[in-house]
Amino acid sequence: MKLNKLIIPILYSLPVCLFAQGATDVFKMSQSELRGTARFMAMGGAFGALGGDITVLDQNPGGIGIYRSSDLGITVDFDAQSAKTEYSNSVTTNEFKVTCNNVGYIGAMQLDSDVMPNINWGISYSRPVSFNRHYSGTFSNLNSSLSNYIADYTNAEGWNAADLDNSRPSSYDPYYDSYAPWMSILAYNSYIINPKSSTSSQLTGLMNSNSSVMGEYEVLETGRVDEFNINWGGNIANKVYWGMGFGITDIDYRSTTYYGEYITDASIYEFVNQQATGNLTSGTASYGITNDLHTFGTGYNFKLGVIVKPINELRFGFAFHTPTYYSLKDEYITYSSAEFVPQSSSANSYSTDDYTNQGYLGEAWYKIRTPWKYIASVATVLGGKGILSFDYEYQAYDGIEYRNEDGSIDPTTKTDIKNYYKGLSIFRVGAEYRVSPQFSVRAGYSYQGSPVKDDAYNNRAEIYTGSTTPAYTFDKSTQYITCGLGYRYNWFYADLAYVHKTKKGEYHAFTPYSDVESPTAKLTDTSNKVVVTMGVRF
Repeated sequence: MKLNKLIIPILYSLPVCLFAQGATDVFKMSQSELRGTARFMAMGGAFGALGGDITVLDQNPGGIGIYRSSDLGITVDFDAQSAKTEYSNSVTTNEFKVTCNNVGYIGAMQLDSDVMPNINWGISYSRPVSFNRHYSGTFSNLNSSLSNYIADYTNAEGWNAADLDNSRPSSYDPYYDSYAPWMSILAYNSYIINPKSSTSSQLTGLMNSNSSVMGEYEVLETGRVDEFNINWGGNIANKVYWGMGFGITDIDYRSTTYYGEYITDASIYEFVNQQATGNLTSGTASYGITNDLHTFGTGYNFKLGVIVKPINELRFGFAFHTPTYYSLKDEYITYSSAEFVPQSSSANSYSTDDYTNQGYLGEAWYKIRTPWKYIASVATVLGGKGILSFDYEYQAYDGIEYRNEDGSIDPTTKTDIKNYYKGLSIFRVGAEYRVSPQFSVRAGYSYQGSPVKDDAYNNRAEIYTGSTTPAYTFDKSTQYITCGLGYRYNWFYADLAYVHKTKKGEYHAFTPYSDVESPTAKLTDTSNKVVVTMGVRF
């Protein structure tokens, strides 16, 4: 029962969270990537102490003060993406995207002053994040089951069959009247979790000590973050270049996630003569759960930056970005489908399918705060022809924040963020050499570590997703290897960059629980991108 067999419910289309986002979801909405003009990307993004490029509006606003003339440019990406998952075998999915990720204008106004030679302003559109990703895979010989995990946390929270039963009189709706987890309600009414016996209030999953479990998964993510920046800055005595900016962001994220299991010697609910006996019997269970989520909203942030040039050959850059303050909405729905075949010939086979909330969309409004960012940079100009530049960026992921619609901090998610995430360091180095007055060659490298704490990454912590999507991913490292060419002739310029990205992480089908590790697959995202920028200076 792969995703393509369950695609019909996706036409209902709008998606998946329970009542709130979890820490892993807040992190996903807070990520950033290496994106900008071709010159910026060809040098690995190490531009914090250089300026003179439209991307400074997104990185170090102090770079706007370097400009002595106006600049108008546009950037287009041609991106070949692949995602590979590895467990007992490997599966690779490929995609190709063409996007316009940067358009900007910077206006320079000359002043008749030695103290303040110029005041500049700029406006830009950029796409700092693309969520596009598609991957799938299988698990074999699992020692855990999603059904048992659902039963485990349902029992732990004190819910029983009567709370979850959707067949009670119409005056009772478990999705609203019980306040029970929506995944528990869906699983119960699909016979994925069942009472241990006709007299027990405890629930159990399908797997037992004799069971053999195989799993399969598929994830499709699309969407983007768009940012519109307005900046202004200036130049103090050709030694200090300053700038500040205001950013407005728009986010649109969609995901369709599927996870299913095939279990032999399962403990399935028994039907005889089409009537439930209230007991469990041995048989084969095959089920899948599809989640569809749409997250969208807007946010804002501020940026401050400065570049100091004590001598012509040396420059220092400093910048900090406030968090982006988002107001977001989730729309979500979850679908289950299952088939059960008993071993006994006297019992009946049966199948089920169900939607959360009777097929109506769920909705949630909330606010998040992304990390503070701090950037320190140094660059040197070598012989008037070469540039060597270094950046260090720190993002305080342990400080990301989730708030309820009324603005109150959610204490559970706050604790989870502290338990799962830590500060993130990014290192960037870039070089440029002017071969002739018209042509330049460039190269760069960027390394980003993992913002995930070791216990969370290594299956030593229970991970709460806060939604009906139990799956989550954790990043390990991200590397960019870049190079490019530049051409200048009078007022026209054209830049070309090649960017190779490798991002490693792990996919977890659901959290480890009761000393049982979660089904985990290695996940490698690879991108080979050609970036083209064209513009004019006047």
